[in-house]
Amino acid sequence: MTPEQLEVVPSDAGASGNVVVFCGHMFNAGSDAERSLAQRICNHLHELDVTVGYGPLACGADIVIAEELLKRGAELNVVLPFAEEDFIDESVTSGGHDWAERYYACRNAAKTINFATPSDYVGDDNQFAYNTLYAMGLALLRSEKRGCEAYQIAVVSDEFASFSTTGKAGTKADMKLWQDLGRQTITIPAGKVPRNMRFPKRAKIGDGTKREIRSIIFADYKGFSRLGERELPDFMHTVMGRIGQVLNDHGDHVEFRNTWGDAVYAIVDEPRKAAAIALALQDALSDIPRGLVPSGAVAGMRLGLHYGPIWVGTDRITGNRLWYGGEVNRTARIEPVTPVGGVYCTESFAAALLMDNCHECEFTSVGRLLLPKKYGEVELYQLKSAGNTD
Repeated sequence: MTPEQLEVVPSDAGASGNVVVFCGHMFNAGSDAERSLAQRICNHLHELDVTVGYGPLACGADIVIAEELLKRGAELNVVLPFAEEDFIDESVTSGGHDWAERYYACRNAAKTINFATPSDYVGDDNQFAYNTLYAMGLALLRSEKRGCEAYQIAVVSDEFASFSTTGKAGTKADMKLWQDLGRQTITIPAGKVPRNMRFPKRAKIGDGTKREIRSIIFADYKGFSRLGERELPDFMHTVMGRIGQVLNDHGDHVEFRNTWGDAVYAIVDEPRKAAAIALALQDALSDIPRGLVPSGAVAGMRLGLHYGPIWVGTDRITGNRLWYGGEVNRTARIEPVTPVGGVYCTESFAAALLMDNCHECEFTSVGRLLLPKKYGEVELYQLKSAGNTD
């Protein structure tokens, strides 16, 4: 994919060296095999001329790779799937408490600490799978900015089975995902490292409720509260009618939709389809009738896009299917900071577009914006159709 196909802001264009996203099997610390592995990792980092790395800090391969990146003076960017305390319990000290000190040493030396979500661990493989997508997308975003290559380094052992029970997560799943993009994986044998994991016992969450990774759209109509009773039927027919038609045009890709007043909420299966829907919505509303623009007011739709793991269950009030969770709430906080007529998306959605091999749109960073209702400061991107210079 070329910078012309997906536009990003080149904050460090021309910087030397390449980018890696890393993964690997977990194992116990302190063996002779680990020291040998560290040297093999060091050699590959040198051969690839790696100066930037992205990945988690699980015990075993992740931490060893991170240590070798730091030893060569490379920039380490840590990407964690959920709340740090839960991650340490589940993926660091499960390999022995010797890893904790090394984890914190890497974490404290990292340039950035990125959380795929700030939520708790809920025993869901999708949380790890989403983190992998996010880390890979960040690596691709960075390689686009630098104009360099992005590689995957994976430490593997044929003796180790995945701890994932769904096949959605784990080193082999990570490798397949990267290679399906046509990208190169550097496979490094783990050697005879010991592997005796002791995971914390966690109570089962939910009563059969599922978790899925999906694109989320939230939109509202600025100026709606200033419309009078006479204008409301025309608003529902014209504005909401056009929105409904766009959603209908995309068929089963729209897995869920809801509305209240001027607000629209939709769940879409693929990031590229969600981007297409958001841009089509703004195009459909580009000529709002003058009567629906209150005098002296700025009126029009604002759209926010996000991508993340969501609970899928049943609405106990209506009996209908329901998609809900922290990432849905986060998306609802994006559209209030989006300009009228615009489409803003999160960094994770922009990364997902790269992972989805999207050619039909461009995105440009608008910087870090403070979201309302104490949802923190996040990096946001403006989304436009490819070739649109407005």
